[in-house]
Amino acid sequence: MKKATSLFFNLFVLGFFFVLDTQAQIAWNSEKFMPLDEVKIGAKGKGYTVFHGTTVEPFDFEVVSIERNYTPGWHVIWAKGLSENYQQTGGAGGMSGSPCYIEGKMVGALSLAFWHQREHANLFGITSIELMVKATQRGMRPNLDYAGFQLFDDSMASLLQSSNVTPFGNLHLTPVVEFNNPKYYQHKKAHPLSTPLAISTTNSQVFAQLQKMFRRHNIEPIQGSAGSTPTSESPIAEGQIVGVEYARGDYNAFGFGTITYIDKQKRQLLGFGHSMYGEGHVNVPISGGYVHFIVPRSDRSSKYASATKPFGTMVQDRLGAIAGTIGSYPSFIPIKLQVQTMDNQTHQKQFEVARDRFMSASMAMFGTWDIIDNLEARWSEHTVKIDTKIRFENTPAVDTSELTYSNIFSTSGSPGFAAFSALGAMRNLMLNPFGRLKVQDIDVKVKIDDKRNTAIIEGLRIEKDRYRPGETVDVSVILRPYLEDPIVQKSQITIPKGTPEGTVTLLVSSGQSYEGWQRQRAPLNFQPRNLNQMVKLLQKGESNLDLILEIFIPRIGMTVQGQEFPDLPVSMLSVMNTQTQSGEGGYTRGRTLHVEKTETKYVISGSRFLRLNVDRRAQ
Repeated sequence: MKKATSLFFNLFVLGFFFVLDTQAQIAWNSEKFMPLDEVKIGAKGKGYTVFHGTTVEPFDFEVVSIERNYTPGWHVIWAKGLSENYQQTGGAGGMSGSPCYIEGKMVGALSLAFWHQREHANLFGITSIELMVKATQRGMRPNLDYAGFQLFDDSMASLLQSSNVTPFGNLHLTPVVEFNNPKYYQHKKAHPLSTPLAISTTNSQVFAQLQKMFRRHNIEPIQGSAGSTPTSESPIAEGQIVGVEYARGDYNAFGFGTITYIDKQKRQLLGFGHSMYGEGHVNVPISGGYVHFIVPRSDRSSKYASATKPFGTMVQDRLGAIAGTIGSYPSFIPIKLQVQTMDNQTHQKQFEVARDRFMSASMAMFGTWDIIDNLEARWSEHTVKIDTKIRFENTPAVDTSELTYSNIFSTSGSPGFAAFSALGAMRNLMLNPFGRLKVQDIDVKVKIDDKRNTAIIEGLRIEKDRYRPGETVDVSVILRPYLEDPIVQKSQITIPKGTPEGTVTLLVSSGQSYEGWQRQRAPLNFQPRNLNQMVKLLQKGESNLDLILEIFIPRIGMTVQGQEFPDLPVSMLSVMNTQTQSGEGGYTRGRTLHVEKTETKYVISGSRFLRLNVDRRAQ
């Protein structure tokens, strides 16, 4: 019994010290590191980086100056590259983090370069190892509550609005000022080397939107990269590639830099010499990489690399460095995509995305868009049927463990963009302000037909202008199909028996226009107060094939905590919306009396309305 107790105690102590060790920062090592105060102008040194494959090559440099407070707290060692291999490329995207040594001691990481340098000038900046080590002082364990900063909300919101998919709720942030603009920086001070984002796409539409999103965050998309490599593994060593696979599989997106320092005993590393996003305490998988080549450019060169496989976790993203642990890493979100193309062939595709509050959704959306457009004509007249299922871990706050969405779209242009829009619900789930939902997996089924099948609502006809309560109104809806003559679609709606006498409005609308009208009529109905209300709202989308008929009257109602009360007496309205409280409810602009739907064979757009007189004596 004593032996068992002693063994348990020893295991507990070992486990305790293991936990402490994983939290411990990388310590200053005077035998390996050279402090900034000891760096002298004119000193010669060596840097190390991968120019091709996974072979780390040295390059010579000379210190030309030291600038303290390049930005507050960031001191820079300015150096000049001397070796031919470096002079051919200069400071290239992806070199961020390349370790630099003087007299055998590490002084820091290559991190800055100028735009449009004169040939053979090859000046670059080195972030001191002192600043990089400080990135680990906040702890070296993953942030299990990490959800990702809403970096790209403004750009994505604009793109979704252009696709007539309204972003959920009031989640917009102040636009971020773009700072990775070569036109601005080519004649000004040096700038942190861009983080290349290798993307396996040749789709100009997808690529243009990704550039718009990422460049403002010092991330430079590289088109057509991120495919497979000649080797499935790369060494985990100083000077090697390190990065984040935001997407992997049949669609790839890999943002990368270079490993600066590895603490082998603690299995921790430093890299980049600057932040990736500057998110602070994070929990993101990191992978190794293979450099195919370096693309020489007149503005600034860039490594062209692909990911090998994950080997650890980024836990800190700070001013002077990224810091990570070697070993386990967070899981990815699997996405299954089934696409039936216009030739009736079915294609099964799969990829997975890193778990990040925003990047998961954006990469799922862009990846789906890109894959579909690669399988089918990017510019065509088409009709696309989409069924999406997003499964997530059930929580007490939500009544269901999955969100399903089905609809049909038809237009001329990109069939993949319709699927991109349909996955907007995932973005809304992950950006919700109420609570975290862990997405388990995503299934997307797409069927594409080679015909545009749209129709516009051009007009309405009814048989008379006076109706009794309870009477059915026969409505002739004039539709104009694409490139065809107008047709008449018969529909009906019944006036409720309790409808008060007077004028009512008959609205006939497409599903998309109807949602827009409802958002104007009762905006608080689309601002839920909890996670469960939000999930239900996202499930509620209208079919694009439906004609929606609504009878409403201009009577004020109220929405309170996400629930509409359309027929409150005036006294109750005044009590519930007083000058002493705000935010619990708000007025609705009109009261819906009845709604009916007629399914058509067209993707409908537009709306029309008529005034009706309700009269109990009408014939």
